Amino acid sequence: MKKVSVIVPCYNMEKYLDNCFKSLINQTYKNLEIIFVNDGSTDKTLDLLSKWAGEERLNFTLINQENKGISMTRNVGLRKATGDYIYFLDPDDIIFPTLIEELVNMLEDDKYDYSYCKFTRIRDGKKYEDFNFKNKKDKFIILNKTDTLKRFLVHNLRWCVWNKLFKANIIKDNNIFFQEDCRYGEDAYFCFEYFKHMTKPGILTDKVLYYYTQRKSSLTHSAFNERRLDCYYSLNPIVNECSAMPEIVPYAHALRAMVACEMLYYIKKSNYSNGNVIAQIIEWQTQDVPYLKKCKYISNYMRNLIPLVPKIAKILLKKRLKNKSLALPKSMSDFN
Repeated sequence: MKKVSVIVPCYNMEKYLDNCFKSLINQTYKNLEIIFVNDGSTDKTLDLLSKWAGEERLNFTLINQENKGISMTRNVGLRKATGDYIYFLDPDDIIFPTLIEELVNMLEDDKYDYSYCKFTRIRDGKKYEDFNFKNKKDKFIILNKTDTLKRFLVHNLRWCVWNKLFKANIIKDNNIFFQEDCRYGEDAYFCFEYFKHMTKPGILTDKVLYYYTQRKSSLTHSAFNERRLDCYYSLNPIVNECSAMPEIVPYAHALRAMVACEMLYYIKKSNYSNGNVIAQIIEWQTQDVPYLKKCKYISNYMRNLIPLVPKIAKILLKKRLKNKSLALPKSMSDFN
């Protein structure tokens, strides 16, 4: 039985750790190496993890460090991992009892380089005991490297790491890590690098095995701030690396257009008023929009909507665009 290293980065997660831990001890697959990395939490996260580390139900490793951010924290876990497979779990989410077993079984004949499951959103505060775990769907899709990259870049396969099982040897042989200067959208580049080095297809199940807690306080769903530009800057290396794969180029540009659309949406919802940044995001999106029509795996809704966004944004954000007093950050390092 192959070992799975489960990497769980934790920052101020005391509210959610009970659910997370129960998800892990109730997994039907038992050859697990659980690596919790406490990223300088200021609440009771470390106390809870220290308590569980003394129990013998799991192969449990606890790493405590000063606050370094999600990317560096996951990288610490990766360097510690000794498993054949790597799985990333966010501590505020819940996983189906058979998630790891099913993802492992999909890879066991070594025909595939990653496995993937679907997810659903849940309300914040739902307890593990409240779940009635039932799942009868069992259809599979096989995707080669090219189709994996195409679907991933236009969000058809999601930009997250937590609904995928990765092979440790691909990660280690190709020195694949998270961008440590990126604090938002860090999953996209990691997944892209992994998929780029695939030599075999991936396998996807239509089962919902992951339960994503949508927190109002999370950065993903909070009002716009300039840290969100991390996500856009982190995509530039993807666009550059795709130049060697002409068939993938339109999808990389489509990804940036979609991210710019998301940023303009959150700007409209907030009071953010740096006109230079807003104007630059609109310009970025305008440059990437023409590539959308070349992408097979993007919905007609998005294909028709996104080209309209730059014009709409100029109208809706007209007053804010006049505020040119603030400088535009030029790279992720400008936020440090």
